[in-house]
Amino acid sequence: MATALVTVIMPARNAERTIAEAVASVLAQEHPAIQLLVVNDGSTDGTACILDAITDPRLSIIHQPQGGVSKARNAALEHASGSYVCFLDADDVMPEGSITNRLAVFEQDPQLAFVDGAVIYCDALMRPTGKRYTPAFSGDPFPLLLAFDRRCFFGNTWMIRREAIGDVRFREDLTHVEDLMFYLEIADGGRYGATELPVLLYRVTGQSSMVALDRLERCYHLVLDWMLQHPERVSRAAYLNARRIVRRMMCGAYWHAQQPWKALRAFVG
Repeated sequence: MATALVTVIMPARNAERTIAEAVASVLAQEHPAIQLLVVNDGSTDGTACILDAITDPRLSIIHQPQGGVSKARNAALEHASGSYVCFLDADDVMPEGSITNRLAVFEQDPQLAFVDGAVIYCDALMRPTGKRYTPAFSGDPFPLLLAFDRRCFFGNTWMIRREAIGDVRFREDLTHVEDLMFYLEIADGGRYGATELPVLLYRVTGQSSMVALDRLERCYHLVLDWMLQHPERVSRAAYLNARRIVRRMMCGAYWHAQQPWKALRAFVG
């Protein structure tokens, strides 16, 4: 485990203000075997120049036309050589021990397919805000993912055994919740564990999926469609519960955005 290669995948689009810090945080990890794959997703700012100036042999850069975060992650997955894979956004930071602390959980339980960890919320200058997310679950995560349960789902914070991914890739037609869809496709039958130690410093920038509610709603419904298409994995009761949750979430989001008619439409489905 001490020498297991860990692939870190980082999509980057116009990230010149944060990319150097994000990359440095990965390369500063004490784990000795790291493959960092950064995908420059058609950036039009200085992102490419910053990346090309870094000479660390552990870093590989993939330059491609803009295709979105899912396409960028998929491009990196095709080049991933690690026994374990994890993800980091270009505006976030890996704290000290992010990789080794998750690997330690894998070592304690060789049956695990996924290991998560705590998240520290930070402001735009990466100063902790005092808010923290800590996973509170172990076992099969699939039923919780179907219910959008945050006890095992923050976002792309899972470290994953490479064989658990197989040929699964991120849905490129999803502009939101693509990480949830990816986890749903790989999670059924796998076991999830977590460390209480932080694995991510999450930069809160004020931008979120809530500014694009129509697209968010569309993507949630694509996830619901996937559930309907897999009755062998998703029971009717689990699907109906997920649909109720999506209606409630989108109704509340539209209402807070002062779009009452869309809130009503979301509520009635």
